[in-house]
Amino acid sequence: MIVQLDWFGCEPRDRWEVLIHQTLEQFAAIKAISRVQVRIEQLSQKACPYQVSVMLSVSGPDVLASAAGYTFEEALLKLNSMVRKTLTTRTMKMRELNGAHRVVKATHRG
Repeated sequence: MIVQLDWFGCEPRDRWEVLIHQTLEQFAAIKAISRVQVRIEQLSQKACPYQVSVMLSVSGPDVLASAAGYTFEEALLKLNSMVRKTLTTRTMKMRELNGAHRVVKATHRG
């Protein structure tokens, strides 16, 4: 997995990078990810100054998500929840499609 972190309005922090990588590992456990682009913004004149956006390149449509919060941790937690829900839903739908019961007549019944 190739990870690209873009920082806007704030300096890169080791603790935040560790949290981001841990979150991405959780996503990768749900679905294989080939490339990730994360954008971290700190906007001083907004009600929720921290915004975290992510684009995950996965098989099928890419996953795009963005979340804002009063703290970086809050924004990342919201983002984590949104992306996990999307990935889990897609995985479940794929399992339903691949594991769908097909009506097949037993050969001994003619």
